[in-house]
Amino acid sequence: MPELREITDPEAWNRLVAGFPITSALQSWGWGEVKRLSGWEPRRLAVYEGERPLGAAQVLLRPLPGGLGLAYAPRGPALSRLQDLPRVARALAQGVRGTHLVLEPEAGLALEEPPPAFPGLYPEEPVQPAFSLWLDLTQGEEALLRGMKEMHRRNARLALKRVELAIAGEEAFPEFFRLFEETNRRARLLQHAEAYYRAVLREMNQPWGEAFLALARKEGEALAAGLFVAFAGKVDYLYGGSSRAHPEAKAPMGMHLAAIRHGMARGYRIYDLWGVPRNPEGSHAQGIFRFKEGFGGRRVWFPAYALPLSPLYRPLKVLLRLRKTWVNLRVRGNPRDVLG
Repeated sequence: MPELREITDPEAWNRLVAGFPITSALQSWGWGEVKRLSGWEPRRLAVYEGERPLGAAQVLLRPLPGGLGLAYAPRGPALSRLQDLPRVARALAQGVRGTHLVLEPEAGLALEEPPPAFPGLYPEEPVQPAFSLWLDLTQGEEALLRGMKEMHRRNARLALKRVELAIAGEEAFPEFFRLFEETNRRARLLQHAEAYYRAVLREMNQPWGEAFLALARKEGEALAAGLFVAFAGKVDYLYGGSSRAHPEAKAPMGMHLAAIRHGMARGYRIYDLWGVPRNPEGSHAQGIFRFKEGFGGRRVWFPAYALPLSPLYRPLKVLLRLRKTWVNLRVRGNPRDVLG
């Protein structure tokens, strides 16, 4: 019978989850501290068979009215192989309270791969984006440029001539946040308070990981900026924004090139463009998809599962879906999810 252990030391936790082949920055200690700002309680639970770690999950807990509760492992658990998910899930259920436990291991399946079925686990709507694009940073910059679509490759070379690339920390946060807010207003997207993104930049600079800002400037003015986190050999593009000024400078491309070069210099293997729509045609994020797919790379997806812990699982699932649809209608006038 697998044994459940709670880990309370940040460095020990990050070392553990970074050692699994299937893992994510959202399973790192820092992400749990960020989510405390949104009312979640993180618990770091490791599942062992003897002295061998079978899996580990940072589970976020949130009570709801009426005795309901959510238990959610963002892009987790960390696993050696996806086949271990049922045993790890059952062990984790002994250490959490909630109506159901949502799991979305960052397996990075190819698009044509069907979602594996596991007894006792039900297909679930993921909380994080289900589809993404991964770039292989180990191939080097020239090979990566050759793998881009022709127009992207041309724009990349223009950006290298027309903007200054920079990697920065908290001192550049006002530049990033100004562009981020401007872009979200333009696209009618929801966002957290400013303190949340400052916390991401602060807390994700942690043992076995880092957070940084990548910027593209023209004559000292930031035209594009992104907030990135890195963990366990992978760089994730979480948040970004750009100005509509000087479109000829190709600043968004320059911002990504700055982060890609930083990732290569640090020896990271994967660059995650983070979130593309399942069906690009007609999606609110169709433009995002066109931009991201121009980089080439490999399109991957992450199946999500639910382990019911209460008979109220199905009614709560319906209520949560209705709430999400209502928010979409209120914010954008469209019931579809941004990446739906």
